[in-house]
Amino acid sequence: MSGLFKAISRQRSQVDMAGAGREAITTQFLKGRLHMGGLFQNLSPTEENLLADMWEMLLDDFDSPLDSIPSDPIVHPVDYDDEVERQKAKEVQESLPFEVFDGCMFNEMVEDKCKQLGIVSEQGKDGELVPPYESQISDKTLGSAFWSVVREDQPDVLLLRFLRARKWDIDRAYRMAIAAVKWRIQENVEEIIWYGDTRNDASLMWKGVSFAHGKDKLGQPIVWSRSSHHHQKDQSYPQLKRYLIWMMETLRQLLSTPVERVCLVMDLTDHSNTNMDWPFVKTFIKFLEAYYPECLGICIVYNGPWWFSGVWKLISPLLDPVVASKVQFAQKPEALLKFIDANELLASRGGKDTYEYEFLKPNPKENKLMFDKEGRQAAATKLDELHKQFIDATKDWTDSKEKGDDDGFAAASTRRMELSYEIRLAAIEMDKYTRARHYYSRTGVLQDEVVDWTKLQKVK
Repeated sequence: MSGLFKAISRQRSQVDMAGAGREAITTQFLKGRLHMGGLFQNLSPTEENLLADMWEMLLDDFDSPLDSIPSDPIVHPVDYDDEVERQKAKEVQESLPFEVFDGCMFNEMVEDKCKQLGIVSEQGKDGELVPPYESQISDKTLGSAFWSVVREDQPDVLLLRFLRARKWDIDRAYRMAIAAVKWRIQENVEEIIWYGDTRNDASLMWKGVSFAHGKDKLGQPIVWSRSSHHHQKDQSYPQLKRYLIWMMETLRQLLSTPVERVCLVMDLTDHSNTNMDWPFVKTFIKFLEAYYPECLGICIVYNGPWWFSGVWKLISPLLDPVVASKVQFAQKPEALLKFIDANELLASRGGKDTYEYEFLKPNPKENKLMFDKEGRQAAATKLDELHKQFIDATKDWTDSKEKGDDDGFAAASTRRMELSYEIRLAAIEMDKYTRARHYYSRTGVLQDEVVDWTKLQKVK
């Protein structure tokens, strides 16, 4: 992209876009209407042009090695060597085994627990529930890595998250996006998705430290994070980080346009100093801010102890101002009802939904398609072809914008939208061969692209 084009784009990024300013989160709940400005299919002409600019930058680098592309630095919020920490945990597991929760031993994974319970797969050579990981990233270029990030998302949705997070400054948004792609490769996120909750720490899954259930008044999925269920000593840091990434990736599946964010309830009921875990807090904040931007709609801190205001003073400076503005406090159930309807609110927290979390163990046959290499290849071939068609349509789109060809721009825009939905459906099919089933697919809440919380809702 020419220097002049970049200069024009930077100038555009400073424009105060009419109608794009966000309403205060509390105002959105009072109106019962989600603010749509800047979201997929709800862009102003200026925002659409900036999205096209960012796509042009992306396509210029698409065939380049990912490592060669400048980006924001990759930040590791906690100074731990994962391999060293994993070895320490293994030594504790072998020499000083101890129970963490309900028969789950320290450093024991879900798949280990399943073997003890006799839950094994007939497809697996040694009874494993998931076949050995096979990366679907074909080479080291940005293009290959980019599609591994998109997965079932609409491609534009992904880029728009970074644009909004960087106030529509495309240079800053692009560096942020490239850093996130590099981070995902470094953390082997694709492999975490592949094995799913089978390689999560068993105690975390059995306890239900965090789980999604129901939706708030804006239609955003509710994530309950129960601090009293968490203790830093119960699992190694690498396992905690893996669990957090798995949870974030699973939540991406439970989001669909126009609802692109979640409602996080930090439930501090019965919280004590023993539940405080600063490495986890720092990691969660950094992931949310840098690698999963614009995924948080609102964070409700519920039933915090009297001393939590002091902790908040320590945490709030670590947060991006936009993220901090989404934090609300609720001491009693009546305050939660401002954000969540009674039928969607857990009975244990003052609502009518009597659902209580209980981990649903894997089924031996649930991942049978992952063992089907021919089926995976056929699904991958179809998806790759759609990716190529989308790239061609996007090039037509950006070229038409540069030429001032409004009719061509509109036609290419329509074609891109059609292909975007085709890609989503094909990616959902591909997902069956590259992602282990998990709690939300076992319970029936997630079936292909349909999310139905009534599968787990029990209203009195």
